[in-house]
Amino acid sequence: MTGEKAPVAGPFVDVWVNCPDRAVAERIADACVAKRLAACANIFSPVSSLYRWKGAVERAEEVPLLLKTRAALFDALCAVIKPLHPHETPSIVATAIVHADKTYCDWLDQETRDPAPR
Repeated sequence: MTGEKAPVAGPFVDVWVNCPDRAVAERIADACVAKRLAACANIFSPVSSLYRWKGAVERAEEVPLLLKTRAALFDALCAVIKPLHPHETPSIVATAIVHADKTYCDWLDQETRDPAPR
């Protein structure tokens, strides 16, 4: 390990999307990786969610999806996710990758370069 890190507030983000089930998470992951809008997708085990929606407290089982990409691709990623997601207001949240190994950043940059046409 060289100890090299990407710059603070670098160009990369992790994008979390809560999906209603594994099938939706897989469809979104497949589309985003195929279009090179994400270098990688992690589909997690279901979690129990508690949230407020339209004035009521709701409970649901959701499947978290983590997409690894460049910050500059966030809007394009949202444009692919929204039509594939059944929720009226899907949770699509980007978190900046502040520090990361240089070789990881190089890979992430390479695999999200020149996205395929939609």
